[in-house]
Amino acid sequence: MTTRRNGKANKRGALTPFRVTASSSVSNTMTRDAMRRNPRSVQVRVNDALQDVTTEEGYPDSRGSSQVYFYKYQGLGNDFIMVDNRHCPDPIFSSEEAVALCDRRFGIGGDGIIFLMSPPSAEDLSGDDKKTDFDYGMRMYNSDGTEPEMCGNGIRCLARFVAELEEHSVPRSYKFHTLAGLIIPEVNPNGLVSVDMGEPRIEPQEVPTTLKATGENEEYPNAVVLQELVVGGEMEAVPSAEEMFAPYEERMENQIKRKTQGELKERWLVTCVSMGNPHAVTFGRPGEETLGGTLDVDNMDLDYYGPLFEKHEVFPEKINTHFCKAIYDNPESLDDLTDAVKVLHWERGAGKTLACGTGACSVVVAGVLEGRLKEKCLVYVPGGPLQIEWRRAKDNHVIMTGPAQLVYKGLIPV
Repeated sequence: MTTRRNGKANKRGALTPFRVTASSSVSNTMTRDAMRRNPRSVQVRVNDALQDVTTEEGYPDSRGSSQVYFYKYQGLGNDFIMVDNRHCPDPIFSSEEAVALCDRRFGIGGDGIIFLMSPPSAEDLSGDDKKTDFDYGMRMYNSDGTEPEMCGNGIRCLARFVAELEEHSVPRSYKFHTLAGLIIPEVNPNGLVSVDMGEPRIEPQEVPTTLKATGENEEYPNAVVLQELVVGGEMEAVPSAEEMFAPYEERMENQIKRKTQGELKERWLVTCVSMGNPHAVTFGRPGEETLGGTLDVDNMDLDYYGPLFEKHEVFPEKINTHFCKAIYDNPESLDDLTDAVKVLHWERGAGKTLACGTGACSVVVAGVLEGRLKEKCLVYVPGGPLQIEWRRAKDNHVIMTGPAQLVYKGLIPV
């Protein structure tokens, strides 16, 4: 399949369209029932009969037609399928369909699908939300079909999508209603989007986690800071004296077990933060700690460790996990705070991703709580840098700034 940019102006003007063509004929008559029966067979419409999207007017009622417009956006490589869902109170695709659409071989491909919703009515709101005049709503599914509370990179992409969809002049901010509450992104003329992520929540029941507060940070004694977490199997990383003097056959058996993933019990130090969704941040294991940690994030087996953290029993709603190493210009300055950190992300419901906005926010909050990072940092994720600032003295809010870009647009048969 090939894509080519269409140079004509869209009637709505702002979004640069793409036409999708293919040399082979792919059926575009699949029904929703067929999608449910065989979700992996869902295809983006790619036959030569695809109507040129530049001639279409606006965004039709998707369920009343045979095709749905989608827009592919990415923020530092964290990519999402965008759908204008304002004509319908519920997402027009089910979680099963979202899995099919996010499949990178049999669908469009993405870390999730995001629905632009109309703002909720007053009777659907409670608490402080009743006082807020929301502009839009946000719903989403991860690539595994689960529905998260919010996504930091996703809402940057959604804000950019709205600005281009509605041809708004920038800078422009929006009040989005999410399952995590009010989130306010601002689209800037330089292509970056800044998001007020609100206040971090750091007490165990807010994350949530059954790990206990440690009192490691005197200013935040009720936070889970540098708490020990045991992951893996039943085998200790270091043999006990009794095991060392066990019979040869037993020692060899235990040595084999230690080389088998999942058998080895390992202790890690984690700090837990909620940015509307749960996060565990680690700079390494106990007994190996310098201020910057000793975690080799460049050679870490994320596919092994990620699921061990994500599905750990101490996290009742599962957990997004971030493996970090603080960066110092001068190795002799480890006693000082730094403003740079390198991170690998493992997201619940999506696995290994190139970027995680809420995760980057939680990393800076955790780094401040652990006495490693400054309140304003560059967070280097695999997809590029994010600027994160925890404004503790001003309003206790976390501000995230990073890029969001349109990749292409197209049509989905329904």
